[in-house]
Amino acid sequence: MAEEEDTREVLFPDWEGPDKTGLTIEQTGGEIYVKEVKGESPAARSGKVYEGDQIVGATIYFDNMSSEETAELLKTLNRHKVGLKLQNKGDKSPCYSPIFLRTRQDFSDRYGCQHHRF
Repeated sequence: MAEEEDTREVLFPDWEGPDKTGLTIEQTGGEIYVKEVKGESPAARSGKVYEGDQIVGATIYFDNMSSEETAELLKTLNRHKVGLKLQNKGDKSPCYSPIFLRTRQDFSDRYGCQHHRF
């Protein structure tokens, strides 16, 4: 894996897969590399993606994904290093309902949300 000072993150807000982004990727020896960057593609225009770059990680934003797509994606990630970007939504979370629960302990016992911040 590349050293931290050699890594960079490139944001593709309209990602539709490697082909439409202008990338050909190749798996070699258990690692994934950029085999080709197609001219005049979003990847080429970024000026930050080069042939031979190793892809060491990806950040996926859920902004334009349905909750079903998001849930399916997360279910496929078994035994991988995953960082979650979290936002406290208060009463929208199923692990928060001050109306029906008398105490935090009652809440934790009912819903198993021991780690939720109140």
